[in-house]
Amino acid sequence: MVKRILGAIIAAFTGPFAIAFYAAIFIAVGGIAGFVVYSKMEAAEAARKAAEKAAIEEAARGPLPPQRVPDAPQDDPFVPRYISLGDEILSNLPGRRRALIIQLELMTQRGEEVEALITKNRMPLRAMTLAVLSELKVEDVTRPDATQLVAERLRIALNNFLRPGNSGINAIDQVLVKRLFVQ
Repeated sequence: MVKRILGAIIAAFTGPFAIAFYAAIFIAVGGIAGFVVYSKMEAAEAARKAAEKAAIEEAARGPLPPQRVPDAPQDDPFVPRYISLGDEILSNLPGRRRALIIQLELMTQRGEEVEALITKNRMPLRAMTLAVLSELKVEDVTRPDATQLVAERLRIALNNFLRPGNSGINAIDQVLVKRLFVQ
């Protein structure tokens, strides 16, 4: 009896009605997929219409009344500002193939205008730093007070570069040596 049932099923899938059966399955699967896609498109269209309606209602209400913004604290020009000269600077030292690696920050207490001036001239200041470092000898950078010596020479040279028309005002109050390495 099981053989008869299996035989009937196999005959149905391979017989003359098989093409009609496969076509019916194909149409049913396509109909289900089409319904799912149509449902999602319908939901997206409804969401778009709701968002459009909300935007129109918000535009009809007009702008919000102005609100008081709390006063911003006044910028104190005497607060120290630190400006980095960027990555490390490498300079060759004369004799015996030695090199100096230095990383600097400049400190000013002259306000935003001077900070902007230093930031704008960062590359020329790096070039000026290289010029000052190229004048140093190995003995200058191996002394116990080498960091202070280099910082003071750089402060004087960089201020001379930044000083507008010899005004006598130093833009840079201090040169901070973050790293000084002789190799």
